[in-house]
Amino acid sequence: ILLNIFFSFLTGVSSEDLITSHGSVKQARDGESVTLSCNYNVSQYGLFWYRQYSRSKPEFLLSTTESGGTVKADPAAQFSATVDKIQNSKVLNLVISSAAVSDSALYYCALKPTVTGNPATLYKNTVWNGALFLLMFLCFCTVLY
Repeated sequence: ILLNIFFSFLTGVSSEDLITSHGSVKQARDGESVTLSCNYNVSQYGLFWYRQYSRSKPEFLLSTTESGGTVKADPAAQFSATVDKIQNSKVLNLVISSAAVSDSALYYCALKPTVTGNPATLYKNTVWNGALFLLMFLCFCTVLY
């Protein structure tokens, strides 16, 4: 089974807060590690990853900071986050340690929480604030047999 991962950039409102995806297609076999990445240029926000299955609401996966503090919705989940700083570039990575068919979904990278209340709970309400980027990156994973 081969997982294809497609990346897309969603434009935002603020030209100062920028986040962009890495590449357009990634491939991984079942059981392999998959890394989804996006560049960002701000440091005052928390960094968040969400997943959305087809016909479902987005769900919080984890949040992290540049210093490495990470909060997961499910501590046993096969997800981890890293932040790389190379010269003037900042990269947020989501690592799926053992990809499976059940990981086929949309993945969102955000610079600000997009759920109300406790971000560790499941999606309740999307916060849309025109002054901030909220959902800027998506990855669509499909399975090829």
